[in-house]
Amino acid sequence: MIVSSMSLIKAQDTTTLVAPHAVAPKQGFFKKLKGYIAGDLNAPEEEASTGLSVIGGPHYDSMTRLGVGVAANYGYRLRNCHSPLPPSNLLVKGDVSTAKFWSVEAQNNMILAAGKYHMNSLLKMEYMPAYFWGMRYVNGKNAANKTRMKHQRIEFNTNFLVKIVPGLFVGPYLHWEYNRADSIDMPELLEGQARHQRSYGVGLTIDYDTRDYITGPTRGMYLHLSQVFFPRFLWNGDYGFTRTDFRFSIYKKAWRGAVVAADVRALFNYGTPSWATMALLGDSYNMRGYYHGRYRDKHMLTGVVELRQNVWKWLGMTVWAGGGTVFHDSHSMHFLPNAGIGLRWAFRKHVNIRLDYGFGRDGESAFIFGINEAF
Repeated sequence: MIVSSMSLIKAQDTTTLVAPHAVAPKQGFFKKLKGYIAGDLNAPEEEASTGLSVIGGPHYDSMTRLGVGVAANYGYRLRNCHSPLPPSNLLVKGDVSTAKFWSVEAQNNMILAAGKYHMNSLLKMEYMPAYFWGMRYVNGKNAANKTRMKHQRIEFNTNFLVKIVPGLFVGPYLHWEYNRADSIDMPELLEGQARHQRSYGVGLTIDYDTRDYITGPTRGMYLHLSQVFFPRFLWNGDYGFTRTDFRFSIYKKAWRGAVVAADVRALFNYGTPSWATMALLGDSYNMRGYYHGRYRDKHMLTGVVELRQNVWKWLGMTVWAGGGTVFHDSHSMHFLPNAGIGLRWAFRKHVNIRLDYGFGRDGESAFIFGINEAF
């Protein structure tokens, strides 16, 4: 006999009601989050490195003022792209602030056909009240040149790479960029260049990649070389040039929970790049702590060594040291130091939320909030 969905059991002249299904106690938000993370970090590799992670929150700095940012990371695998191949990765970020700053960015690193092809794409749109110091190192160093301008920027680039031998990929590269400077307080710093700039480029990319994971490598190396042409006849007007972009990163496990990572980058522009397409030093991935665009010139060289240490379960920290320079020729090179410290939270396996504080010369410093490692 069933009584109110309970079973009636008689034993030793005692009647007892027993629930056929025990009801689990309710868990609070933080317990659920803790269980979710722990489950993901302990899950099999094939499952843990995929799925959707979303993080967001407020931020503040002197330029963009109070803002809110959201980042979503999606790891996925296409057909026949199973472990030990790293998963494909889509990162989407959005940001808006009270200073009328907004930014939307999407990066997609796609692995296809059992790893025979790679396709990497970036789309970024932003509008921000920015600072501008002019071109060349000497102008960037001069604090009196600091001026305000409203900067609108759209960038799209993509490549399609074909595997030649294990780890080595070669393929075509396309680049398009639009920059617009409005309301600049000191227009003479543009040195007569047009405020509106469009750049169209085509070229070739060579990648050698043995990293175990794209989002948070622990071993292997990555070598990138691209040669891109921005000829005048391809709607580039007076600003035709050729760009060579080089990057070398290496990762090695040290002691338990520690990874040593090193990154070297070089960017060379030959010809007549505009104010908008020169090499810019400082962003959330390279020379962290320097204002992006304070130092700009035809060429750039940077290098950094970083120690990444797991501290407790899904918490970690990192320290780094390095430096770089922007220059017009071999006689205009000046060393700019860079160092910093950061916290890591493994929100998912091989997907870190990072909070970095970087600093450099002349009081340059900044907090950087991001998802995935800087390199």
